[in-house]
Amino acid sequence: MRYAVFDIGSNSIKCVMAETRARGVRILREESISTRLAEHLIDTCELRAEAIARTLDALRKLRADAAALGVEHFRAVATSAVRDSRNRREFLAAAREVLGFRVRLLSGAEEAEIIFAGVGADPHWRGRDAFILDIGGGSAEWVQGRHGRMEKRISLPLGAVRLRERFLHEYPVAPDTAALLVETIRGQIAHPLAPYSLSARRLIGTGGTITCLVAIHKKLAEFDPHKIDHASLTIGQIRGLLHGFTGCTLDRLRALPGLPPKRADLIIPGTAVVLATMELLDASRLHVSIRGLRYGVLTAAIHEEESRGALHPPIRHPAKGRSVS
Repeated sequence: MRYAVFDIGSNSIKCVMAETRARGVRILREESISTRLAEHLIDTCELRAEAIARTLDALRKLRADAAALGVEHFRAVATSAVRDSRNRREFLAAAREVLGFRVRLLSGAEEAEIIFAGVGADPHWRGRDAFILDIGGGSAEWVQGRHGRMEKRISLPLGAVRLRERFLHEYPVAPDTAALLVETIRGQIAHPLAPYSLSARRLIGTGGTITCLVAIHKKLAEFDPHKIDHASLTIGQIRGLLHGFTGCTLDRLRALPGLPPKRADLIIPGTAVVLATMELLDASRLHVSIRGLRYGVLTAAIHEEESRGALHPPIRHPAKGRSVS
């Protein structure tokens, strides 16, 4: 059986397509499309028409690609940007028309739980004591677990897009400004994370900021999951990367190997969340997982379909519509 999962985030849509075989799950395709759905959400509390159009266009493309691969089972989830918007009902209805099936709107707590399940589905981390940090566009999640079981989780509106629009209004960003941003974030997470402890747990990071940090550190001309998954960075290396980003124009950031141009304005605020977390937890090293929310949704979908013998209502054909550029 073949599956497709669409993760509709604040900055991008991430999609994973997979098939189940006797020996396990085979990933057929992964794709990330930047749509910046949360653009100016902090000012208006509504998803902008242009951002919605970009997102629906990307969903339409991915839905067609999945159909061409013979995908039978679909899941879609939406996160911070949608749940924080006043016009979320209208967006969810439009997304359903494009996809042909319902999009599940996740709470912050649900998002954190599914991220934990996604990372834990990796045999490399299964059953380990872990503390997971996921940085998205609109929110960030912190999840503490032991022996593969989640103990605590929290989601806060400290995603890279949101922080960029709140605090960084021009580039280059001065070193003092970046240091103040780290200090501000640390102050905002200190009380919510007071009951949490790294202890002997591994700190594992997921999300675009964290995978980009590894790619930049390794100067990867192209994204290579085999060189990023399970890699690690010390806090000193991350501080050095942040220092290197300061003083750079957006054009210089866009030219960095390993940093997608559309993420250039997000790398400083995202890295600030990483550093603030590591300082607060007294963590010396960050381990990296390319898995996360979409893998958690995929794992749950496979279990659900297998448990009911793949007996499920048919997915109606997506509504036809004009692509919006």
